Amino acid sequence: MQDVENVYQDAYLRTKCLKGLFIHDISNLFQIISNSIELCESLLKNEVKTESIIEYFQMIAQQLNQGKKLIRNARNISELEEYEMPLEPVEVFSKLTSAINFTRISFPKKDIDIKVISDYGYIDVMANELLSEVFENILINSIKYNRNKVVQVEVIISVIDIYYRNYVKIEFKDNGIGIDDDRKEIIFQDAHMISRQSKGMGIGLSLVAKLIELYGGKICVENRIKGDSTKGSNFVILIPLSKKKEGGV
Repeated sequence: MQDVENVYQDAYLRTKCLKGLFIHDISNLFQIISNSIELCESLLKNEVKTESIIEYFQMIAQQLNQGKKLIRNARNISELEEYEMPLEPVEVFSKLTSAINFTRISFPKKDIDIKVISDYGYIDVMANELLSEVFENILINSIKYNRNKVVQVEVIISVIDIYYRNYVKIEFKDNGIGIDDDRKEIIFQDAHMISRQSKGMGIGLSLVAKLIELYGGKICVENRIKGDSTKGSNFVILIPLSKKKEGGV
């Protein structure tokens, strides 16, 4: 009986905090959109150049894209916890390309340089259609938490063997603000375990961790430059190769 109560209590806390994070982030998005509309109205009244007004419309479009992404993340987390999701062979590079395109559209005013480095051109892993969500959330965090004029992300894809099983190793190395060492262990935790200081990273990275666990893989975050957490991050993902591909890619 106690175990059942703990399960329900955990589910209640998770739902409550997920709701809190969702409302907090959506409220911020609406505030930015509202401010941008007011500024556009002011600029129009003063007959300011069209170029200046377009910038605010781009900002509104960006916030709307982020709002859609937030809703998708919340829905996907809910579905992961409620339904059993079967795995199937999924091609990595096509999902990664889709994620990169979505990310660039979401940040039209950012100068984004994403390089994909790999000796392979086609790799199947055991996953599902939400693999692109994994890539999108990591890329979006690399861009949101970056103060450089040019956002740089290197995506390095390789195949490694661990205890006689083949895994795809995917590294996302960015030049962002980095993640403090004492936060590296908590950023992937369930939403109800993440403090408000997560700055909106909670839902996205919680979803990433849940999906990687579902795939039978692993995820961690390291410093891009060893010993210096302020010079960017390296998100490292391991996902099992598709069974039909094990032993050769």
